[in-house]
Amino acid sequence: MQRAAERAAPDLAFQGPIRPTSLTSAQVKQVQSSVAKSLKDPASAKFGDSYKAGIGPDRETLVCGFVNGKRFVGMFAKPQRGATEFLPIRVATTEEEQGAVRDYCRANGIYVPQ
Repeated sequence: MQRAAERAAPDLAFQGPIRPTSLTSAQVKQVQSSVAKSLKDPASAKFGDSYKAGIGPDRETLVCGFVNGKRFVGMFAKPQRGATEFLPIRVATTEEEQGAVRDYCRANGIYVPQ
């Protein structure tokens, strides 16, 4: 059912899919920690079993996944003179937000806005 919904995503001005990449276990932990902190109740975070990751044209890594049955999208970024961190772009909490996240995270890859 989840895959069917992703395939039904509307065509928007997004480029992609971007080049797929794998996450290390340390990166997965970093994603989970950052996404959990963005929730109202971080302790309630239950993550899906798989993540999709891709490297965008700006060489930043975007990650899609599920937390508490809701889609999320975020990216790894490195601020000047700082350590690489994971920044949640959006965790869908409403049906409208589910669609916005689905625009990034589709069954055949991760897309980025043009």
